[in-house]
Amino acid sequence: MSTVAATPVAGAHNVRRLRAFLEDSGFDADGVRALLRSGDELLASSVDLPVHARRLAADPTRLATLVELFVLGSAVPRTRADEHLTPLRLDVFAELGLLEVGHDVKALVRLVPHDELLIASDPSTDRQPDHVAGVHRPSATLAHLTVRRPVERALDMGTGNGIQALLLAAHAQHVVATDVNERALAFAAFNAALNGVDNVEFRAGSFLEPVHGERFDLVVANPPYVVSPENEYVFRDSGLGRDRVSEELVRALPGVLADCAFATVMVSWIDGGEDPPRPATWLAGSGCDAFLLHSGTEEALASAAAWNRDAAGPDDYRERLNRWADYYRDEHIDALDYGAIVMRRRPGANWVRSLELPAGRLSPAAEHVARLFAAQDYLVAAPEVLEQRFDFAPGVRLEQELERRDAAWLVHDTTLVASEGLRFRIGLDTNTARIVTALRPDRPLREVLTGIAGDIGADETAVLEAGAGLVRRLVELGLLVPA
Repeated sequence: MSTVAATPVAGAHNVRRLRAFLEDSGFDADGVRALLRSGDELLASSVDLPVHARRLAADPTRLATLVELFVLGSAVPRTRADEHLTPLRLDVFAELGLLEVGHDVKALVRLVPHDELLIASDPSTDRQPDHVAGVHRPSATLAHLTVRRPVERALDMGTGNGIQALLLAAHAQHVVATDVNERALAFAAFNAALNGVDNVEFRAGSFLEPVHGERFDLVVANPPYVVSPENEYVFRDSGLGRDRVSEELVRALPGVLADCAFATVMVSWIDGGEDPPRPATWLAGSGCDAFLLHSGTEEALASAAAWNRDAAGPDDYRERLNRWADYYRDEHIDALDYGAIVMRRRPGANWVRSLELPAGRLSPAAEHVARLFAAQDYLVAAPEVLEQRFDFAPGVRLEQELERRDAAWLVHDTTLVASEGLRFRIGLDTNTARIVTALRPDRPLREVLTGIAGDIGADETAVLEAGAGLVRRLVELGLLVPA
């Protein structure tokens, strides 16, 4: 069983020495990416391992040895480990539960830089019921969709390796991190010590039980939301059946939110073709405004295949796939939806909105998510938008695609793009492009639209109506803000 020091405080001095050693070795996100010649993901796929191994074999440096051990999970000869890790001594790594030292040296954990943080987790090949997963795409999505603002108390429910708690700790005075998995809490505590974070409190327990009766100013949750017939992995399977874990958690979260507090939770649900989507019903009477941010729909069989790719071999994979497919058939599940729900507790008449997230990898979107809520507050107040002034949010740009026709370059497509946050893309025709390019923060919308109507000889009433509708949509998406 892989391990990590369960009581890092007792070895705090060695943990600090470890962090200094790794920093001196260039073991950070930029250094590892440069060494592996990789992009955003430090190791995209296990099929890349032989490529990386050959590349590192030709670069016998301390950093290469650290990457082989902790990122690739490769064993290295004891002589090379002694040579490159001696400044800290192998016994210190062993005492911290990071290395198994014999004729060869093998890492017992995966240790990967993520921006400014170093995060330890179980190796991806070492699967056990209480497996502690590394930072994957849902983790990054949750981090990007969390509203970041200074708060007094924050909660990370289902902390896993602790990365969400460490991110919260940068802008919360006190963070409570909970998990039913004791090994996850050990990893999270180690990661907090490794990153010099001392304002996180770790509590064992299921879902919200460890914080019963408490309130928080910000909550994040990455529960075991996979719809599966299994109870195999704590981080993946809730054992509740169907999509009940997502529903029950969304219904319970408002109870731990202080007034005006935000919560972001990763969810999945059974696609029944409802409009609005079924999770909207989970929020009825919650006392929260909410955005359901839909990231994708997956055929049930494709979902079964995706979650069982770690099978021990072809026979095991086939047996697992058949079991999952039978479960989906018996439960009448044809497709599954994935996404996040961002909620804000607020007294008064609440609203729920649904948005499709842009395809592709998300970027940090805290400010954009906050704008979505501010935009709804503005629009619910039913302002007379024609009398208002508007400006574009940071990072919004206009893209035009030209094509060659009749010996001239002509505009073929015009798109309004959010280059930061939620990267919405809004296609514009000739008329809407004219409105977008004419908007000015020092001119009321009515004045802008009236001028356009006069310039093109169009019906003023029609231009005012179309322009007001376009502006409302751009405000709703957080691309345009009241000036």
